[in-house]
Amino acid sequence: MKLKARVAIITGSSRGIGKAIAQRFAADGAKVIVNYKNSAELGQTVVDEIQNSGGEAIAVQADVSIRAQTDRLRDESLDAFGQIDILVSNAGIVIDKPYIDSTEEDWNVAIDSNLRGFFNVTQSILPHMIERKYGRVIATGSIINEVADFGGNKYSICTASKGGIVDMMHPIAAEMAGHGITVNAVSPGYIATEMLGEIDAAGLEEALRLVPMRRYGKPEEIAAAMAFLASDEAAYITGQTIRVNGGMSMS
Repeated sequence: MKLKARVAIITGSSRGIGKAIAQRFAADGAKVIVNYKNSAELGQTVVDEIQNSGGEAIAVQADVSIRAQTDRLRDESLDAFGQIDILVSNAGIVIDKPYIDSTEEDWNVAIDSNLRGFFNVTQSILPHMIERKYGRVIATGSIINEVADFGGNKYSICTASKGGIVDMMHPIAAEMAGHGITVNAVSPGYIATEMLGEIDAAGLEEALRLVPMRRYGKPEEIAAAMAFLASDEAAYITGQTIRVNGGMSMS
């Protein structure tokens, strides 16, 4: 139980990769805060599954693009468990649209959901970690920052938001290093989650040809990398991005 006695917030954890992370952390002994934006039912389902497996978890609604709500997420987590050791900034969206057809609204939604969400949750929770001289911050990056051509899928707007997260991570990691806090990212490739259904089918088929392993990743494989970075075994790793993409970024 590598995460025993740790408390972890995983944003956007009512489904997909976030759900897998919450389940893995709970299996490794952490007390988990399952965060959701809209579906209380999905969030509670994840909590019920964790509790039925002998773990501890609560569900907290919060839109991470709104600072007041991330502050409330922090406060409710502290009220429930008394501390926050691990923050996984996972909540985000995918926009698949040609750049010249993208709108200002697309830009605002991507930046707010992805980049501003990372800014809000880290600003809310890092002071608590600094006070305790311990913390693990892990962001969900993306292969889209390294591979431009996805066989017809177009992610220019989302790339800006995800790239901003990874670039911000480095100086934050440098600032936090002296406080016993590590800041890292896990960059998934194509992962078999509900989000794949939001991407053009022809583009998905073409993109799979770019993956040397010739398969989609599993959410549990992202969760495994997150669990390592959250553990004490990764105490000397900070400012790094672990790429979990079936070898896609080698090209």
